[in-house]
Amino acid sequence: MEQFLGLPPIASEHGAAVDHLIVLLHWLMLILFIGWTSFFLYALVRFRKGSHPVANYLGTKSKIVIYLALAIAVFEVVLDVAYSVPVWDKRIEEFPAEKDATVVRVIAEQFAWNIHYPGPDGIFGKTSVDLIDSDNPLGLDRNDPAAKDDIMTINQMNIPVNKPVIVRLSSKDVIHSFNLPYMRLKQDAIPGMMIPLWFQPTKTTAEIQQTLAHKVQLKPFVEKTKSVSIPSEQTVSINGSAMDEFVLTQDAMDNTGTTILSAGDLLNDENVKRLTESQITSVKAREIALLDKFLSTQELKDKEGNAVLMKGEMMTEEAVTRAMKTGATQLSVRPSSKLDTYIAMEEYKDNSGNLILEKNGFVDDAIIDKLVEAGIYEIIIAPSTPTEIACAQLCGLGYYRMRGYMTIQTPEEFSAWLTEQLSSLQPVEEPIDSTSIMTDSTTISTETPQEKNQ
Repeated sequence: MEQFLGLPPIASEHGAAVDHLIVLLHWLMLILFIGWTSFFLYALVRFRKGSHPVANYLGTKSKIVIYLALAIAVFEVVLDVAYSVPVWDKRIEEFPAEKDATVVRVIAEQFAWNIHYPGPDGIFGKTSVDLIDSDNPLGLDRNDPAAKDDIMTINQMNIPVNKPVIVRLSSKDVIHSFNLPYMRLKQDAIPGMMIPLWFQPTKTTAEIQQTLAHKVQLKPFVEKTKSVSIPSEQTVSINGSAMDEFVLTQDAMDNTGTTILSAGDLLNDENVKRLTESQITSVKAREIALLDKFLSTQELKDKEGNAVLMKGEMMTEEAVTRAMKTGATQLSVRPSSKLDTYIAMEEYKDNSGNLILEKNGFVDDAIIDKLVEAGIYEIIIAPSTPTEIACAQLCGLGYYRMRGYMTIQTPEEFSAWLTEQLSSLQPVEEPIDSTSIMTDSTTISTETPQEKNQ
């Protein structure tokens, strides 16, 4: 059932219990769907007008429907009491001790995830609204002794595997949804509230990638070629209204030779207004091509023999303009493979032993062309960042950009990452004692001053 539902691999200790609950709920919904649909169809046939021309206002006297409704209610109560409540209770009541966990603050905002680690002293430094700016989104007061070793990242959370992680979740502005699909964890971040939650990862990001690794055929990507038209340059009259379907192909200059707009600018409301104010009545422009999902499969050169458009180049509007200026009216293109978010799980070489794609290297369209030219038509790939931090709340027009990344590491990798982060906070001449960073190689100390004195 898990595979049928398309659930991602489990990478947390409590993930199996959550999946079991999801499966039970879907079985219940399936039974209800089949049962009520069958009853509805039966009622349509059994009580059709041809069989019962006169309505019976008393209706059926059978108690079967009542018994079925009671049975469903009992099943739902059992589901809540026996499964839902215990799973939820463990997430709320059985928090691990902070001294045995990795503690991290996650503060959401439009549109980013701010990650805050307490540093080797295990104490989060003071923050102030007055200190918030683009370089210090949390307003961390570095003058506070407890804040001098604090680590802050944006949209990137690193955690060790096989160790509890306690997240202190909050928001700076609106409600956001902190969603870790592989951890089977989702919680709304609410302004003015600090909501604690925890999970224990059981797989590293590298192990999850191995689970998601699959073969992909490359030849179909390079064979899907077609010919497209290149818009021609024309003189466009400026009449005061926006012409969003046009893009400039030459700079627009006023009578003094001052550039008002540059080639590539759109003729939108604002730009048309600027042209009108400068008394420019016509410009050189072309229609927008909208070919940015395609790659060129041929090379174009100018009259001097210089390459203007490279084979495999993305057909951006700027690239289309360059192609247009060569006099081309048609161009051979193919769709982008959209594999640039995947990495190779093996290395690939040509017949001469030259490396084309290294292991863990990103798969882009230029690499695909080289692989196919070398006679390699199949490779094994996996998502580069499967363990993402997704926002499942529509919190504004730019919510789709609110995507963070979680990297689950071995204890050694996490310790090395912490050391690297701390190195950027301290002068080079001050050596960092890596043993003070971790307790038992993986634990950030979270003891309060009072606990340390006991």
